[in-house]
Amino acid sequence: MALMGACVVTEPSSSQEVVQQLVWVDAIVEEYESNIVRNSVWDVVLRLEDKSVVSSHWLYKVNKATNGSVEKHTAGFVACVFSRVEGIDYDETYYPVARYSSIRSILALSTQMGSNIHQMDVKNAFLNNMIEEEVYIEHPEGFETLDLESHVC
Repeated sequence: MALMGACVVTEPSSSQEVVQQLVWVDAIVEEYESNIVRNSVWDVVLRLEDKSVVSSHWLYKVNKATNGSVEKHTAGFVACVFSRVEGIDYDETYYPVARYSSIRSILALSTQMGSNIHQMDVKNAFLNNMIEEEVYIEHPEGFETLDLESHVC
């Protein structure tokens, strides 16, 4: 039973755990370089006194194959939008999600018409949405480029 406990792979719960395991450091660097830097997601600017800044953190996930083996370690940078106040920091929220009834209708219609269905996952879908408001967010932990107190993304 003691050997079984050693085989369990878990997500880290602190940044101290992350820096001790190279697989998580690699996952963070991949996420930062491929999603944030390559897509020029933000500019680093001076922190303004009258603007609120959204906090941020990293999420970690172990993706497993169907046989239970570890397939990939992934990291995601997320904004803590719960710190914003409706009417002050934002006016509306929108998250495009398909309804199950719509999906079933499309599947039924395509089956009836003899069409082929192709499923795909849009990686970084959030980058395809243009926003008109200025949103300020903290630097991703571990990727601070300038003084944290005077600059934000």
